[in-house]
Amino acid sequence: MSSTTGHDRSHEKCCVVVSSCDAYSDAWSPFLQLFDRYWPDCPWQTWWISNQLKVEHSRVRTFAVGDDQGWASNLLKLLDDQQPDSIIYLQEDYFLQTPVDSKRLRDVIEYARNTAVGYIRLAGSPDPDRPHDNPFGLGELSPGMKFRCSLQAAWWDVATLRKLLVAGENGWQMEMAGSRRSDALPESFLSVLREHPLIDYYYDTGILKGKWLPGALDLCRREGIRVDTSQRPVHARLPLFLKRVRKSRAVSAVRSLFRVNT
Repeated sequence: MSSTTGHDRSHEKCCVVVSSCDAYSDAWSPFLQLFDRYWPDCPWQTWWISNQLKVEHSRVRTFAVGDDQGWASNLLKLLDDQQPDSIIYLQEDYFLQTPVDSKRLRDVIEYARNTAVGYIRLAGSPDPDRPHDNPFGLGELSPGMKFRCSLQAAWWDVATLRKLLVAGENGWQMEMAGSRRSDALPESFLSVLREHPLIDYYYDTGILKGKWLPGALDLCRREGIRVDTSQRPVHARLPLFLKRVRKSRAVSAVRSLFRVNT
């Protein structure tokens, strides 16, 4: 694991990685406009993974991998080329909706670099299932937990991440099989509570199964951002609402059980 010499090194050899591909280029402009609006002081270099297309943005560098070789292989190419010690992982449809506190995020990363932490989920679900002694309100994701290393926004120690990446795997395979591979690692896997994200973006993603989530489009309309909806359809609202209600009831039941047991 990375270590420090008594001063803040959270900005050194860390970068933001936005994992994308050309097929999702319709999400790039909304992401970047909200990135400028809600994270203008991001202290880390931002790399954008694409196939052939280039991102036109002053704070973002394009890393074009060519023909798609799979999510993990594309990410490995960037890690091999740039050799970061750690990354903040994002995807192109994580539409920021509140300001990012860069100082607090740097403090969290500095804490992780000084302890045996391999992964910190910065947003999303599920909530951690164990308490953890740290000054930031983070909980622990225990071995065996489903989506222990989900691909929501997260800080990754790259040495830990490399142990879990398998060339050719897609993101879903990483979340499922990679979570099980992570059970054998000694590093801690931590997470924010869903209600208190360090990076706050709409729902868990703006695009689900190839279709726009209507709430993400609502967010963009409120922000005065035009979205090209000609490239992909939009989910119907009612089925999504009913699914979210069922999920929220299940989550509430699990949380109640966790509070009783702890």
